[in-house]
Amino acid sequence: MITIILLVAAILIVGALLAYIIRIVPQATSYVVERLGAYHSTWTTGIHFVIPFIDRIANKVTLK
Repeated sequence: MITIILLVAAILIVGALLAYIIRIVPQATSYVVERLGAYHSTWTTGIHFVIPFIDRIANKVTLK
């Protein structure tokens, strides 16, 4: 019983981590990404991947 609970908890943690890592930038927006507090890059439309605890999206800029 304990193993089932631990397995479900592990699956939920991995799912939450994947949801945080994968970012989809919508059309007509750009994301400014900081790595360790300094500017790293600007993401345009598409699928991008964030390095957990190192990268963060500092600003979401609309291009409308």
